[in-house]
Amino acid sequence: MKIAKHILPLMLAVLAVIPFDALLHPHHAHAAYGNVNKDSQVDPKVVKIDEKTYLGIKLDENYALRDENGTAFTLGDMMGKPLVLALSYYSCDGACPTLNRNLMDTLGDVDRWKLGEDFNVLTVSFDQHDTPERLTEFMHKSGFKNDLPEGWRMATLTDPEDIMRLTGSMGYKFFWSPRDAIFLHPSVYIMISPKGRVTRYLYGANIDGSDMEISITKAYGEELTSSNVINFVLGACYSYNYKDGKYKVNIPLFVALGGLIFGTSLLTFGMRRTKKRMKKRAAKEITKQA
Repeated sequence: MKIAKHILPLMLAVLAVIPFDALLHPHHAHAAYGNVNKDSQVDPKVVKIDEKTYLGIKLDENYALRDENGTAFTLGDMMGKPLVLALSYYSCDGACPTLNRNLMDTLGDVDRWKLGEDFNVLTVSFDQHDTPERLTEFMHKSGFKNDLPEGWRMATLTDPEDIMRLTGSMGYKFFWSPRDAIFLHPSVYIMISPKGRVTRYLYGANIDGSDMEISITKAYGEELTSSNVINFVLGACYSYNYKDGKYKVNIPLFVALGGLIFGTSLLTFGMRRTKKRMKKRAAKEITKQA
């Protein structure tokens, strides 16, 4: 236990300097837009959300949207109660539909609050190329064959220029990768308070009904909650498997973390032994001199 007490701070310090792309699991989803600059380069590190900067930010309620039924509404129409915001894009062939499907499953385990009565859900596309037809297809891929549950809407922004304004205001970044013909983006649900403030970022691979229920409760109180190191590492330890159509444990990352912990343990143990030897040697020298 004593060794572990010393290892943890050192481990966290080492983790802090690991390149972020080794931990981040940006989700890959295929789409083809044709004329793309193949020389473009994207650093996955830049999709990390700076929670310290954006937690507590108040969103503009006037963003104009159009939902799955073609009905126009504003972001403010979804507020007045906690709002779970899921940013996706509708030509996505795997991770984004899974993110929304997992959200529906998670909400089924929320006992205290009821969707539509106590909180709302809004899925918004960040792809300016998305169309009503794509939206309908996306609904089906996400497991909603007919209508969405009451309190849940899927939409596109009426003005394409609002995409960057909305996502940028929450620190949510996404990039098109020409090499892989995919968008790189974080897998996250953004909790918005009744007054329109960002209160929490929930990373989609590892949350459960209890996490969501607590987040909704805190959103009612306008209470901000940052993701801790454990949540971040857990989220990073899952990646989307397209073949099986679900999230799986990221084995290479677990192996890497295991090696890091083992190596750090050996380093700490070695330093402690060296320190003890030096103390004993110094004590012997003092005894001789006396």
